[in-house]
Amino acid sequence: MTHVLAVLALIAVYALYALIRPQTTCRRCRGWGTKGRRRSACPRCGGTGTRFRLGAVLVHRGTALAIRRLHEWRNGR
Repeated sequence: MTHVLAVLALIAVYALYALIRPQTTCRRCRGWGTKGRRRSACPRCGGTGTRFRLGAVLVHRGTALAIRRLHEWRNGR
């Protein structure tokens, strides 16, 4: 039982971390956005140098949905 609670706590901490810092540097180009001598755009990040963390998009969508529902509930009274 304690293992389950520990795993749930780790998931909650990671979700909070993904909410606060959703982007990280690209591992392939190391944040430069270009790869190699030709200076072509990195195929992994598209030349931006940043990538979203695992689950960050879902966390942000869920947060935006919760905020939207809260505003609808407040204004619907």
